[in-house]
Amino acid sequence: MLMSRPVELLGTSWVLFAGLLVPLQHAAEGTEKAAAVGSSVLLPGPDNITHIYSTRWEYLDGTGSRTILQYYRGSHDPAICTPYAGRAVFHPSNGSLLLEDVQESDSGIYKVTVNAGDRESLKILLEVLKPVSRPQLRSSSLVAQATGEVLCDVVEGRVDAITWKKDGQPLPPDRGFYLSDSFSVLYLRSAKKSDCGSYSCNASNRISWQETSLNVTVAGLSPPLQDALRIAVVAVVFAAVSGWGLIFPVCQSEKLRIRGELWRWLSAYTCGLVCIASVLAGTAGILWMREEGPSIAIILPEIALTYVMVVNFVVSATVTFQPTKLTQLKSKTAQRMMGYAAPAGVVSVVLTTSFLIKNIHHRHEEGCTDFVDVTALTVSTAAVSALPLLAIFLCYHTTQGWLKDRDSSWADKERYIPYCLFPCKFIPS
Repeated sequence: MLMSRPVELLGTSWVLFAGLLVPLQHAAEGTEKAAAVGSSVLLPGPDNITHIYSTRWEYLDGTGSRTILQYYRGSHDPAICTPYAGRAVFHPSNGSLLLEDVQESDSGIYKVTVNAGDRESLKILLEVLKPVSRPQLRSSSLVAQATGEVLCDVVEGRVDAITWKKDGQPLPPDRGFYLSDSFSVLYLRSAKKSDCGSYSCNASNRISWQETSLNVTVAGLSPPLQDALRIAVVAVVFAAVSGWGLIFPVCQSEKLRIRGELWRWLSAYTCGLVCIASVLAGTAGILWMREEGPSIAIILPEIALTYVMVVNFVVSATVTFQPTKLTQLKSKTAQRMMGYAAPAGVVSVVLTTSFLIKNIHHRHEEGCTDFVDVTALTVSTAAVSALPLLAIFLCYHTTQGWLKDRDSSWADKERYIPYCLFPCKFIPS
């Protein structure tokens, strides 16, 4: 009996204490408001008051309070304290306070007490925000199979959330990463064709939102592969022109075939052009392997191109500077090797560059950009490289003439031993 009495008293005390907490909790309850800088905001009074005898508005700054106004029923309009004078309007009928031209410094807790004796009060948390500015969107250079990123930056205004969309459809929240409150990055790992499209960045806070869109394209070819494509195109054009220089004289009849000095320059130029084409094709292959990794399908042609490059360089230099040394070649194998160097070089360059261009085009299909336009490069390269051949042919037909006696002797005009790019017999002087 004695033990149960304290328990009963304790329970009764707890109930009374809980009952006292209820009105205190209601008094502490408040509301929150958000407003834009420069706008007007209405701070309401307690809505459960029917008769207002007195009203007091205060601003709580965390360490104390600052009185805004004190009003008593029947008195004149209350004086509004600085810094609210001239931009605060009090409504005695309901105890509300209208703040005009609010600034970020006006953010804080406002407390209104109505009928001080009854202790009816309301706290309002006011947050004055700048509207978010329109996000600035930019993207890095996006290349297929590489990692890229789309950046969203909000310059002004506090940002509460940044969301991403692609072609109008929301992206999962884990796709965007916040580097700061107003800066978000969308990573595109191992970019592919399906990543192309319109990306939108939506920045928002409690009072505003802004959205900006950006069309994102994924390039199939990196800059080194684009360079490899251009170099391969130049190489195959050089090979085609040099092949034309090899075939055209062979198609002529024996009596009309170019000989003598012009034949020497034609041979030197054709072999030199094959040498340059081999160098360019080898360079394109190296650029491809730097981007895509070593491949036996490229390494073997590189070895063949190195061989034909060296042989054609030797032939071109010998024909140009020391043509008489060709008569000293006694070995049939050496003659065939030098004779086949230019045709073999043309075939090697064409096969290698064709393989590279095909693979580069396949790589381009993984992106969504237009293919590199090489039309102007092809035409200009063909025109420039064909001009020396045309000059040689024009010079020959101008000096020889089609109507010249085909049976006349031309041995006295040959100062050099002619050299054939295809296997043939040397013509004695």
